[in-house]
Amino acid sequence: MRGFDINWNALEGNPLLRHPLYQKYYLKSVGSIEKANVQQDLAGCIPSRDGAAIIAYLSWLIRVATLLEG
Repeated sequence: MRGFDINWNALEGNPLLRHPLYQKYYLKSVGSIEKANVQQDLAGCIPSRDGAAIIAYLSWLIRVATLLEG
């Protein structure tokens, strides 16, 4: 996984792509994602080495959702 501010990506085969929270959001359009739901999921993450990838992904989703706010 690599991430730079708003730009985020995961390489093919990255274990993150099988994480339940990634699976929850990856087929939704950005406009249909409720930022509060992502924030709630982020709040339940453990800030550890194992949780770093999903925390980065959810944080990116929140930043992207914020771009759509009027």
